[in-house]
Amino acid sequence: MLAKKYRLPIQEFVGKAGQSRKGRHFLLKIFNPNNVYSRFGVVISKKVAVKATTRNRIRRIVFDFFSSKLDLPTGDYLVIVLSGADNLSKEELIGELIKSISLR
Repeated sequence: MLAKKYRLPIQEFVGKAGQSRKGRHFLLKIFNPNNVYSRFGVVISKKVAVKATTRNRIRRIVFDFFSSKLDLPTGDYLVIVLSGADNLSKEELIGELIKSISLR
């Protein structure tokens, strides 16, 4: 799990405009590129995964991925999980995240 200083308070950023990158199962929004360090947040709707255990599994995978990628350009990263992500394995989720980040 990420340290508290690296977690994004998502209530402040949901609905705001930022640089967006869309993958098949993720929407990545990037805000405030002038921060001292990067912060990460994940939003998963109940429509995407009905069970809380599934939502928490996806959230853990995303946070673990970003904890190893702390060398990204500084900014606030908000990952919005789209439908269909609950059926993917861990490797497929990580592959989709890499594609979402590398899109330019």
